[in-house]
Amino acid sequence: MRFIFKFLVILVVYFFLFNVGNSSENQNAETQIDIKDIRVLQKKLSALKEEIKEVKESQYSKTFSSRSDFATYGSKVVNPSVLSPTKISVYDANYGSKPNYVATRVASNETFDQILKRNRKNKGVFFSNGSIDVGKEPAITTQGQITYLGSYSGNNTIPIGQISRNLFSSTIIGQKDKFGEYSMFFGGYLEADAQTWFGSQINRIGGVPNFPSTGQNIHLTTMDLYFLANVGHYVTAVFDFVTDENNDFGLRNGFVILGNLDVSPFFVTIGHHRRLSFGTYGGGGPWSNGITADFLAPDSVSDVAFNYKTNTINANIAVFGTQENHPDFSAAIFYANKLTMDLSYGFNFGYIFNIAGAGNNSIRDFLDNVGKSDDNLGVINIDGTLAYSVLEGILQFQSGWATTVNKEDFNNDGTNVNTGAWYVSLAYGIKLYGRNTNVNFSYGQSYNAGNIPMPLSNASPTFGLSSSGIKNQWIVSAQRSYFDNNVLLGPEYSYQRLYNNQQMNTLTLDLSVYV
Repeated sequence: MRFIFKFLVILVVYFFLFNVGNSSENQNAETQIDIKDIRVLQKKLSALKEEIKEVKESQYSKTFSSRSDFATYGSKVVNPSVLSPTKISVYDANYGSKPNYVATRVASNETFDQILKRNRKNKGVFFSNGSIDVGKEPAITTQGQITYLGSYSGNNTIPIGQISRNLFSSTIIGQKDKFGEYSMFFGGYLEADAQTWFGSQINRIGGVPNFPSTGQNIHLTTMDLYFLANVGHYVTAVFDFVTDENNDFGLRNGFVILGNLDVSPFFVTIGHHRRLSFGTYGGGGPWSNGITADFLAPDSVSDVAFNYKTNTINANIAVFGTQENHPDFSAAIFYANKLTMDLSYGFNFGYIFNIAGAGNNSIRDFLDNVGKSDDNLGVINIDGTLAYSVLEGILQFQSGWATTVNKEDFNNDGTNVNTGAWYVSLAYGIKLYGRNTNVNFSYGQSYNAGNIPMPLSNASPTFGLSSSGIKNQWIVSAQRSYFDNNVLLGPEYSYQRLYNNQQMNTLTLDLSVYV
């Protein structure tokens, strides 16, 4: 019996150990299989992520393409409808149901820490995505175009009619990727001004009668229609047609941009520009220009410009010529950035070899009057601005100076001197009772400009130029958005005293509408 019992015990132990060994071997084998399965699943998951990403990009591209063949500039730049994979919700208009959203999150691989870090980096006065962008703040404009800090940056997401003329090409190419490679887009701008004026009768050039000392009128001063087209990856064409109440129809801009910032920060523009990219020329109100722009700013030219653009820098060299015997060139640089969370700044410097050859009517008429049409008259322009966040709004200060580098008898007294002008201006913008609002003040003064014809604040297209230059100029104004931010209405008061002691006081109610 003992033998049988021992035999049974040994047999049970043997079977137990055998089963344990098999179980261990099976478990090891299963573990190896699980590891292989996990690796296979990881590869499949990675491939699935790529497929989801491609599908999403394809769907977005198709949707984008179908909506971008012909659209307004503002609908894509000012109020774009873009995918937002970082938004957390059960249902999102761009993504649909929660599974779609989760799939997008899997494909994007973004984390909340990355999002928070990015948001902290982008904070600052007018600072967004590493550059100055005034699109979300109260607009301060002169003749419809953005002034102060926004005029130093080519990265603003604003209506096309609001883009500063000095950085028009730079801003357009910066928004190129928001439109299809073969697409057309358009925009529009309308400006009307109701005015009353009083002061002196104003002597004008050209043998026309003196302008009345008092009066009032309503003028349709500008109506612009912009057409733009991306023609492939490297070419953008721009056409801007303008008219006014006299049905004076013309081409204000007509040029092509060659380049793409995705490939290189360098690009070339060829054609006719409303104004050279030369200076910001601040110090104006909703309608009236600053004093440096009155007689020392370039105007429309046909040119070839070589440009460089980053998030903070815009630089260019342009060659052109409005007269056969006057080849001309200009060079300029613009810079805009933030100093602290509450303080941003901008500045520009520009030089033109011959301002009369750059479409400047005041200097050209002066040289014609004194019989020196062939003289070259160079100009230097410097502007700078600061923007500070205070009391839930933004306070901005700007100043600038322009001067000739060649001397002429600008005072008609037999002495050759340099002429120039400077200005200071201050503005405060805030959202007041739900509407963007700003108030603005500026003072400008010229020197040695007694014999230089200049435009005044009167909006009549038949006013022409005064026979004497502006010596002092004061402007006080305000603007407020109505209906939405595409409609600006604002009063302006300007006082201009001339070298011949004539003066004009002008009250203007300026309306600007952007499409």
